[in-house]
Amino acid sequence: MWKRSIRLWAGAGMVVVMGFMSATAMAAPGDWLVRVGPVNVGPNDDSGELSGVTGAEVSVDSSTSLGISLGYQLNNNLGIGVLGAVPFKHDIQGEGSIEGLDKVAEVEHLPPTVTLQYYFAPEAGIRPFVGAGINYTTFFNEKTTGTLATLTDSIRLDDSWGLALEAGIDIDLNQDWFISGQLWYIDIATKAKLGDGLGSIDVDINPWVVMLSAGHTF
Repeated sequence: MWKRSIRLWAGAGMVVVMGFMSATAMAAPGDWLVRVGPVNVGPNDDSGELSGVTGAEVSVDSSTSLGISLGYQLNNNLGIGVLGAVPFKHDIQGEGSIEGLDKVAEVEHLPPTVTLQYYFAPEAGIRPFVGAGINYTTFFNEKTTGTLATLTDSIRLDDSWGLALEAGIDIDLNQDWFISGQLWYIDIATKAKLGDGLGSIDVDINPWVVMLSAGHTF
């Protein structure tokens, strides 16, 4: 009896596995993969000192927005990924000798990132991948706030080019749909320039970027 039960369970298991494999949304060469979901930018920041002010440093708060990740399969193992998003908005906080100023500025940015991706198991229902590439971050709508705004209303952050590393996983739901998780580490460095002769400050943002999404294969 127990042998028959084992055979029945094994047979049922094979049916489930074969059904899962037949429903895979694996991407074939020439396919497009679109992923949409929330994405969080968590700065791993460090800053220099404001010109002429000993110990005057800043930090950058995290931000969450709607992200879009677009992929194109070059072949079974290799793909190109592009990360885009609705603009992120960050608060810039005073640190060190200007910590008492609290929030000193606000800024928005877009961090389009392009990576070459390698899929370890392109024909499986669960497909981990890694990637490496380049990021371009552009800053806009910068403005000073609080005490700093009484000294100057002018602030400008330089755009940034840097390297990006990526890791992710796609998990199939059916032939067309899948869920995905992606993680990037991005090299973002900028110089914040204040008006009215208040100087400038170098800021390394270097964020971890996390995205959870629903995906569709075309």
